[in-house]
Amino acid sequence: MTTSSVPPLLQQPVAVLPLVSGIFRRGARLIAERGWCRGEGLLYVGSPHRPEAASLTGALLWAATGDARAQNGTSRLALSVIRSRVDPHGTAHFDDWELLCAWNDTPSRSRAQTIALLMSAHTAAIRDWAADAQPSHAPVSRTV
Repeated sequence: MTTSSVPPLLQQPVAVLPLVSGIFRRGARLIAERGWCRGEGLLYVGSPHRPEAASLTGALLWAATGDARAQNGTSRLALSVIRSRVDPHGTAHFDDWELLCAWNDTPSRSRAQTIALLMSAHTAAIRDWAADAQPSHAPVSRTV
């Protein structure tokens, strides 16, 4: 028997999708407005509560918690979703942090690519939420 691979975002309750999509949008906005940084796992430049620039992971943490170095369940979910976009087949032998830091710190990476990754995740989350929010047209069983 084969099992289909369900993206982590779709395994979450529908109510989580708008929350996570907002994290992606806020992270992209932080990088667009204040700057992007990279270098050996660097999360942010400036204050963790008001970064002057942020890496991919720092922007996600800040957008989820208000602190570019703090984690919670929502920020871990956001990191996992972005990881699935960077490594869609799950073949990288790194944890979420290592993989996203490596992606961010790739010499040819650009600020625009980082923003595009976050915005594509935002768009996908909104699309998935809208699809799940549509009323079902399946017949309702009235059997008790």
